[in-house]
Amino acid sequence: MMRLNLLPWREQRRKALDQGLMRQAAIAWVGVLVVLFYIHMQLGDVVSRQQARNSYLQQQMALMASKIHKIALIKKARTALLARMHVIQQLQMDRMLIVHSFNSLARDVPPGIYLTSLTQSAQAFTMSGVAQSNERVSQFMRNLANSPWFADPVLNVITVKRVGRAHLSYFTLTAQGKGMAPVKKPIAGRR
Repeated sequence: MMRLNLLPWREQRRKALDQGLMRQAAIAWVGVLVVLFYIHMQLGDVVSRQQARNSYLQQQMALMASKIHKIALIKKARTALLARMHVIQQLQMDRMLIVHSFNSLARDVPPGIYLTSLTQSAQAFTMSGVAQSNERVSQFMRNLANSPWFADPVLNVITVKRVGRAHLSYFTLTAQGKGMAPVKKPIAGRR
């Protein structure tokens, strides 16, 4: 017996092709979704790693900023300490300078001269006194010029007055202090 297919075979074939196409499209969509999900996960992982790096860098930058601030404070304190040390060294040297200056002054004043006042400002000494004669004032100035603790004596004022029978010379002179090496200023950049 022979079988006759009275069904429309073309429609069944189209339906079968359509169903196969739909299956392939569904599989393709599922594949695309899987790939997109994988890409999304990878990008999320990359973004989270970069955010972790950024937060680490920000923490390190904050740490460095605090360290830089501490270093600036330490440098400021160091500069202040160096300035204090310089002042203390200068005071120590000035203390010794005045002792040596007075000691030398006691030796340099010739007989016949009496000092009435002595003032010091920085390295300059101003001396006032009374002398029996102008020659004694000249001798005093020569002694100061030859002294290791005084230099450049300059006579500011000399007046001769008669007191009783004697003629007295009232004088004021200025001399520069010397003999001590100046303190070197601290170098700010040295460690």
